[in-house]
Amino acid sequence: MVTTLPFLTSYDPPGTSEGALDPLGLYQIADQLAVQLVPAVRERMQRIRFLTAMTVGSLVTEGMEDDPRHRDASPALVWEWLVVEALIRAMGEDDDVRGVPGTLVTRRAFEQHGYLDACSYLKTPRIFGFHGVYKRLAIHLGLVDVHLGPGPNAEELVDAWARDLGHAGVSDVRPMLARWSAAVRRSLAEKPPRTRPNWSNDAWAELAHALAPSTCKSREKRFLRSLLHATDQRRLGALPAIWRLQAEFDDSEFREELLHDRLQQHEPSYRPLIAGIRSYEAFARSLQDAFDVMRIEAARRDVHGFAVREIARCPSFEQSVCDLHERFEAAYRALCNVTVPNVPLQDFFENRFQSFREPKDGGQCAIDLCSHHETVQRGKSAEGKRPWFDRLGHDRIFVRHAYRDSSGEIQPGRYVHDYRGKPVRRFFVDLS
Repeated sequence: MVTTLPFLTSYDPPGTSEGALDPLGLYQIADQLAVQLVPAVRERMQRIRFLTAMTVGSLVTEGMEDDPRHRDASPALVWEWLVVEALIRAMGEDDDVRGVPGTLVTRRAFEQHGYLDACSYLKTPRIFGFHGVYKRLAIHLGLVDVHLGPGPNAEELVDAWARDLGHAGVSDVRPMLARWSAAVRRSLAEKPPRTRPNWSNDAWAELAHALAPSTCKSREKRFLRSLLHATDQRRLGALPAIWRLQAEFDDSEFREELLHDRLQQHEPSYRPLIAGIRSYEAFARSLQDAFDVMRIEAARRDVHGFAVREIARCPSFEQSVCDLHERFEAAYRALCNVTVPNVPLQDFFENRFQSFREPKDGGQCAIDLCSHHETVQRGKSAEGKRPWFDRLGHDRIFVRHAYRDSSGEIQPGRYVHDYRGKPVRRFFVDLS
């Protein structure tokens, strides 16, 4: 009987846990470049109206203290539970909940026991919930402070939102905010905290329709646009210029490479940064394509594994690594012209990818690529993460089943990473 190699079990040491993202350590530099282009905006941002939900929540939870016994149920997070549950209760499978973090787990929790709590919501809400995703931008725009309390621009946004709802302004919605505050307090008082506001269906619907992603109206839109286009210390880098270019694209043809072509024509001051992005992405694409081709070829082998040097005979691999050392040098030179405060990008790039600085044949490049992946995985935590393959010798690997691909094509000329063009486009659509 043929058996496969052993996989992770409860007996494996902690250092053998998975590290399923960014197998070549390419993301960190790309993220730094994206921050220089559009600061405070993150790729996971989809619906601009969560800035309003956070800002309203800062008034709803104002004065409430975190309970040290329930660090996973802060007042802001309970407010998030209520908002997301309200959207799911009122809108179900409606397309309007597109881009709302935590919808799948919320539906599951609602069906199973009728409420949300820390155990049934997102595992890491401070990263993946809407407060986690949008906090940096909300702080940058002065809507909330670092403790998620009201920022200097909070009241003006809430006033615009209230007027769009048909009220006389922020003072006129204080009773509604007070009802929501009471709901947060009741939910916090549960043991353990959970969404138990004792609301009718109409009360849930009131919250959902007040903050649904697509119900943003004229005053609120106008104020959010003014924040995104700020020219003072809250300026969002190239966002205003990227915004002006949106009319040239539609969703079917939107590509960040083309957007950058137009951006450098309209805004020459961004040319060094865009040159850095292009050169780095050319290097990253070569490395990523080569790694993916190797996984595809290795996946076709049995338990005896794949002789790594054999990949040099694959035309797609050869195309990917051809002149890789020249792409390294081009990226290094371009990154020297990009200034990132307190982060010497060119030094970081050189230290991380120095294995690919010198010319070498395809077989040796494949060997170095495997070693580089193992180094990246070891550095992902104090105890390290497992590589995507098991070693059967110096030059033979067995790709574990979770990381096998059976098909795929190399993509020369295409970026590996995103540079905030997509969230800016989504903001543009929502605020148009």
